[in-house]
Amino acid sequence: KLNAIVDIMIVLVVVALVIFLIGAVVAARRVAKIPTIRLVSTKQPPELSIGMGLTWHLFNSHIWSTGQDAVAVIKRQLQILLPGIKIFLDVDDLEDIGALEEYIQRSQVILFFLSQGYFRSKNCLREVRSSLEKDKPLVLVQEADPDKGGGTLQALRDECPEDLQPDIFDKDWPLTIW
Repeated sequence: KLNAIVDIMIVLVVVALVIFLIGAVVAARRVAKIPTIRLVSTKQPPELSIGMGLTWHLFNSHIWSTGQDAVAVIKRQLQILLPGIKIFLDVDDLEDIGALEEYIQRSQVILFFLSQGYFRSKNCLREVRSSLEKDKPLVLVQEADPDKGGGTLQALRDECPEDLQPDIFDKDWPLTIW
């Protein structure tokens, strides 16, 4: 009788191990299908470094009325493609509106999401001026869909204060049309 109980226990352990292995294989295949950016040389995701004293790799600067949804998508997609990236987004990270310049200081790269009203926003202009004063690298993303507050690059430039236009639009900052 004892041998029968031991045999049943062995069978149950083997069945549990088989179920576990099947689950592990299914999970590994699912993870392998998640799109991520990988280095050509190693086929591995890049190791993201961040400078001393910095908290975020990227700061998303936008106006709420025409850019909030888009920058949330940009953040989510970058986090999928680059696991481990740290991105500042006001709805997730803003604790004190008076500390915008500090958030800029603690960010490695600044993304300006250019849409209607961006350069008329007092807080967006604070972020722009702080980014330029601190010589932060910039990435420009232009909302092109007029139904979502987009416009031509020239129309968005025309909204920008003249003293800021050369540093934003005449440099070779990367520009992506959204």
